[in-house]
Amino acid sequence: MNTTTISETAAVQAVSDKAAQDAARQAQTVLDQARAAGPADEAAPPEPQAPAAELRFIALSHLRLSKRNVRKTAVPLDALAESIDRVGLLQNLIVVPHPDGESFEVVAGGRRWAALRLLAKKKCIARDQTIPCLVVPDDSAVTVSLTENVQRQDMHPADQFEAFLALVNEGRPIEDIAADFGVTPLVVQRRLKLARVSPRLMAEYRQGGVTLEQLMVLTLTDDHKAQEAAYFEAPAYERDPYALRRRLTHSDVDAVRSPLARFVGVDAYMAAGGGIRRDLFAQDGEGVTLTDADLLARLAADKLEAIVAEIRAEGWKWVEAVAGFGYSELAAFRRAPQIERQPTARQAKRLSCFY
Repeated sequence: MNTTTISETAAVQAVSDKAAQDAARQAQTVLDQARAAGPADEAAPPEPQAPAAELRFIALSHLRLSKRNVRKTAVPLDALAESIDRVGLLQNLIVVPHPDGESFEVVAGGRRWAALRLLAKKKCIARDQTIPCLVVPDDSAVTVSLTENVQRQDMHPADQFEAFLALVNEGRPIEDIAADFGVTPLVVQRRLKLARVSPRLMAEYRQGGVTLEQLMVLTLTDDHKAQEAAYFEAPAYERDPYALRRRLTHSDVDAVRSPLARFVGVDAYMAAGGGIRRDLFAQDGEGVTLTDADLLARLAADKLEAIVAEIRAEGWKWVEAVAGFGYSELAAFRRAPQIERQPTARQAKRLSCFY
């Protein structure tokens, strides 16, 4: 039988009170020490961790465009779809899990997703084709979408020109390159023309000293020395595209505007060995000039002489043909004198029919 006397109970109570007082004093001491130490002894906040991401292959049918995708404006898809069909998808999509637990929302790469859907609609790929996707946390959807669209830099056009040239140097046909990038063969030819410009001028273009319009005009000649002379030897105020074109083609004959060129014909001129200069950047069939004005003049004279022979055969006593009839040619002739007289009776009768 356990019994406790009053004195024992008092002793135990005293010990308990003393222990409580000791614990309180120790806690107060620790608190006072922490306060005295100040912020320097406070635990540093944890370092921010990058959101976890996982690369997965997800069926196209399980992907949908997220409303949080920052790109809202519709853009054409045909060229991108054709490129993906020929070359493949070169960049993964970025997605977040959908609340249904089965599908995923595309937060970055919406244009690629739409092009893939277009290919599926055309039965170029299967609707359940697996697509490489980077799965990111849901709370980073808008940040990731905005970052991908803002934090990027398009390649400099000069790099693009030289890349097209590298493909041609590898033996790729121009038509295949055009199909891969969804452009016409003419676009590829224009970029190749720009890629072959003088390295000195291309360096100036990269630095912003030469504009694209100036570079396009300078492609009128393939001679690097002539290109550099046309640009660098001209004063600054004579370097606009129009002035550069005039310097490079001052002795050429415009195939469209020149009556002599139209009379002879470009095909006949070329068949006789005449050189031409084609501006790949001209519109509506313009931009063709004939580089041998003397040959053009001889061909025109020969063609005129053949016509003169035909007219003489008709019995005319005097037939003369000239390539042009301007003021200087007109000055060699005199105007017939003009006199005023009264009509004869017969002439008056005939004239009365007109009144």
